[in-house]
Parts: sequence; structure tokens; C-alpha cells
Amino acid sequence: MTIALFLILLIIGAVVGYYSGLIGTGGNIILIPVFDILFHYLKIPETEVVKFMIAHSFFITAFTGLSVSYKQFKVKNLHVKEVLYISIAGMITAFFLTEFIKNGNWYHKSDFDLVFFTLLLILAIRMLFFKQPPPPVSDNNLNKPYFPIIGIVAGLISSLSGLGGGIIVIPILTDILKTPLKKASSISIGVVAMLALPISISYLSIDARSAMNHVLPMQVGYISMFIAAPVLIGVFSTTGWGVRTAQKTDPNKLRLILGIVVIILCAKMVYGFIANSYT
Repeated sequence: MTIALFLILLIIGAVVGYYSGLIGTGGNIILIPVFDILFHYLKIPETEVVKFMIAHSFFITAFTGLSVSYKQFKVKNLHVKEVLYISIAGMITAFFLTEFIKNGNWYHKSDFDLVFFTLLLILAIRMLFFKQPPPPVSDNNLNKPYFPIIGIVAGLISSLSGLGGGIIVIPILTDILKTPLKKASSISIGVVAMLALPISISYLSIDARSAMNHVLPMQVGYISMFIAAPVLIGVFSTTGWGVRTAQKTDPNKLRLILGIVVIILCAKMVYGFIANSYT
């Protein structure tokens, strides 16, 4: 790894850590486009590139989510019961779907791009054009029968898109269950971390040298510690800053920030679709 690449990954990690602490959706929304560029630059075969992208994204997100959740605990904004009620069904769903994707070549890059772009577009429209309803006097949403359903849907989306499930958890919590955005963000990042664990374990469990032709330095399964380490260093340096900023920021501004980030990524993907159509 060159010094330049190390510094780039370090900066990306810092951005991901701050963003995750601020918004609560996890850093996958930034990591997926970055790893798309990186792994094509490293000449990962098209049949394997989606697996490399999702594997690295969720491995980093697992640690990011745990770091942000710890910071949320320190500011008394951690909601363990809600996280567990949503996560358990989602973790089971995410693990088995990931095994299905990992052990076959049916899920191609074009399919992944379409799923990723569609979900980003839906999220951008919701964040920019629909205001969060005012929170109720009481937001006790425990023991709701649809919490496991939220988890299952989040697990499906995580495995197929690499986005971590926060893209569905936050909208349901805020718009349907009328949960305040800051509480919903804390629950979301906890769920994202929990869903990332079985997906990461699945991608770590494969014997890289016998299962694939292209192996990166310090690679375990589909995950190269050589790439993950500098990103994680950057993540750990800024998660606390993001959480502290979120506590002082108006929820509507947080929605606007997320919407702008998503629009930029959508524009990047549209450009890629157009460029690919002429090649």
C-alpha cells in the first residue's frame, strides 16, 4: 500500500466515522461507492467485486456501529431493547441471504447497482421532500409485533445493497412509529452494527486462497485487513465528534444533510450508468 492510498483511506474513515455518529445510518452509503472505485482499480474480477465491496463495507460498519453506540451510551441515548427487538430477526435473515450470495455468482454488479441506486433515490426523496412529523408525548414503541418484520426487511436490504439497514429502519421509526429522529438514529446505528456482524462473519469464513483467484494482502475471507485497518483508524477518531454534533443539531438539518449526501451519490451513479452505456 502506498502512503497516498493509506492517507486516502484514513481520511475516508474519518468522514465515515463523523457521518455515522451524526446521522446514524452507518457509513456504508459512503463506503460502497469508494470500494467500488478501489476494487476496480485493484482489478478485482467482476464476478467477485460485489462480494469484496459488501464484505469490506460491513466489516468496517460493524466496528463503526459499535463505536457510535458506545458514544451514544455515554450521552445517555442508547436504546438496547429496541435494537435487540429489531436486530435478532434481521441478523438471521442477513446471514442466510449473505451465504446464498457468497456461494454463487447469480448476483451481478449490474443487479447490485440497480438495487443500490433505487434505495438511494427513495431515501433522497423522503429526506428532502417529506418533513418528519412532530414526536408524540410518549414514544414507547416496545413490544410492537412488527419490530421483527422491520428487522427482516433491514436484513434483506443490507445483504442485497450493502447499505446497512438504516435506510429502512429510520424512515419506519420516524414516519410510522413517530419516534424522534435522534432516538431513531441511535436505534438505527445499533441495528446496523448488529446486522453487520453475521454478514462480516459469513464473508470472513471462506478460505480466500482456495476460493478465489485474486487475493489481496493480509486477506481473511473476502476482507483485506490491509485495506480495512486505515479506514477503521479514521473511523475511531471521529465517531465521538459526530455523536456530540448530532446532539446539538436540529433534526431537520440532519435530514437535509443526509438528503444532500444521497443526491450527490445518486448523481455519481447516474453518471456511471451513462458512461457505461457508451462503452
